[in-house]
Amino acid sequence: MAKKTGRPPKPAAISTGNVSNEFKETQARIEQNLQTKATLRAPTQLSAEAKKEWRRVMKLYKEMDADILSNLDEMTLIIYCEAVAIYKKAQELWINYQAVVTTDPRSQTIIDKTFRTMEKQSQIIAKCASDLCLTPVGRARMGINPADKKIDDPLELMFQKYEE
Repeated sequence: MAKKTGRPPKPAAISTGNVSNEFKETQARIEQNLQTKATLRAPTQLSAEAKKEWRRVMKLYKEMDADILSNLDEMTLIIYCEAVAIYKKAQELWINYQAVVTTDPRSQTIIDKTFRTMEKQSQIIAKCASDLCLTPVGRARMGINPADKKIDDPLELMFQKYEE
């Protein structure tokens, strides 16, 4: 599989610059075909900790106005949730030792493996989080800002203006 290079394409809705309307329409049709209305359910093979993360992430997605996930994202979300679960377990193990260096060779081996595990899982988490629009950069790339919710209540709108 060829490695992707360059900047990922912007969604059709926020494409700017020297882009023809025909290109925008074609891109919008392709994106529409990739969208699904299906609700992703936590797979049964996920660990208990990964299922907790799945439910947490899905709750956040439901709070957003845009449909971000499709069935095509299921494997990335599974990898993300399991990586978070593994990271948390490694972190718990490290908290038990509360050391970076020790004189006991056996303990040092465990600490080293724990740090390597945490480092590897954090890389996986960062990559998947960006792909799943769980980071500010990922959401900006998709033109999504969960803070930009429309406020219908005039009183709440007035208070929001004074908070700025």
